Amino acid sequence: MRPQEYIKQEPYKLYINGEFVVPGERRTFDIINPVNNELFAKAYRAGIKEVEEAVRSAREAYDNGPWGRMPAKERSKLLLKAARILDRRKEEFAATETMECGKLYASALYYEAAQGVDAFEYAAGKARCLEGSSMPIDNQTLNIVQWEPVGVVAEILPWNGPFMMGCQKLSIILAAGNTVVVKPSSWASLSTLLLAEVFDEAGFPKGVVNVLTGSGSLIGNALVQSPLVDMAAMTGGTDTGKSIITASADTIKDIALELGGKSPNIIFDDVDIDEAVKWARFAFTLNAGQVCVSGTRLILHKNIYEEFLGRLKAECEKFVPGDGFDRKTTLSPLIHKEHARIVWEYIEKGKRAGARLICGGKPYEDQELRKGNFVPVTVFADVAVDMEIFQEEIFGPVLCVTPFETEEEAIALANATKFGLAGGVFTRDAKRSMRVAKGIRGGQIYVNSYFSKAMAESPGTGWKESGLGVAGIHKYMISKTIFIDTAEDNVPA
Repeated sequence: MRPQEYIKQEPYKLYINGEFVVPGERRTFDIINPVNNELFAKAYRAGIKEVEEAVRSAREAYDNGPWGRMPAKERSKLLLKAARILDRRKEEFAATETMECGKLYASALYYEAAQGVDAFEYAAGKARCLEGSSMPIDNQTLNIVQWEPVGVVAEILPWNGPFMMGCQKLSIILAAGNTVVVKPSSWASLSTLLLAEVFDEAGFPKGVVNVLTGSGSLIGNALVQSPLVDMAAMTGGTDTGKSIITASADTIKDIALELGGKSPNIIFDDVDIDEAVKWARFAFTLNAGQVCVSGTRLILHKNIYEEFLGRLKAECEKFVPGDGFDRKTTLSPLIHKEHARIVWEYIEKGKRAGARLICGGKPYEDQELRKGNFVPVTVFADVAVDMEIFQEEIFGPVLCVTPFETEEEAIALANATKFGLAGGVFTRDAKRSMRVAKGIRGGQIYVNSYFSKAMAESPGTGWKESGLGVAGIHKYMISKTIFIDTAEDNVPA
């Protein structure tokens, strides 16, 4: 495979109303490989004019186009067709994610691309299973609750998993019967632009899907503030989520936010230490820690504390950084040099605060690695609750370890941040695992493993400052209650 063959030489175009569009101002931005910070592609940057065109086309497709009248069965067929196209092009998508996001190619192909195809297949089935309900009121009144599409959705994607999450979001938005304007991150735009080609080839009607790339502040604000957009959804940082809430105030549109995390991973002293060490390592190093639900706070029982740290250090020092196309590579770079700078700042904060550095914590000396955004796997022990590295999301391969003695103390430590996205608990005691899982204030809890095995079937919700809105297809729908009076001569006096 020669990955560069998948990349276009001319700038990637926007996708508006079923057409690949060059914006009027013809401005572009650079696509950078985080392995070496070299430019390898360009994409066009949308302006306000293109945002308005995309929103109008999505509005027209929903209100007056064939999409708003299309039976769920026909939407399902289109989603299945898109899944088949994705499956055919999965190597291209995996290579693109590896080049643009620094991912490991094997993971991008066999996991993320597979999850993307599965998302469309799942959504195709879900489109035909959108059930409502009926509620008994009295013998002469029928109460029906239906779920209907919310309308035009503005979806803002993150940079840490743009292809997989883009597939998951867009497929379920369309399965619900909505139209969409999607804005990927400028740090990771190519897979979403390629998805536009999939929708185009599959034959989705004009205006149903629109893709805008460029400035997040300009495009995002314009979408959120537009009165023609019914809903704004975003996956990203908590501060950005707060700005979206503020920007949506004038139009009071529906908002769904999947935000930051600082997820606890509680390990009791009755575990198999070797197994738990590997799970703890996996929980915070997948995609170099750039996963919103990563278990970045290890809450570790005092009885196994030092032994566990020693074995964890040995595991973490086995990572091999490098290009994701190299089969020997096991550690990805961070997405962007600016993000790497922030992660390094947190590492220095941990040192200054007095946390004990177990491994990592200093830049690689290899000159090739220094060209990229590589941060070695870093573990801090004895991390106190009031330290910034305990409280704030770092979003890199950095673990904060804190000891505990009692079950109650472990739960209190788990809940001692503003976040509530996910969490883990490792113990052989089944009753204790359920008590602790119930006690953690988070939307997705893993017991004796880590990370979801059912992202499509059972998506998690964010608690506290980790999110807003329900999970699944109903996130992109709105309920309607209909009362039918069946009585004869039931007329007010």
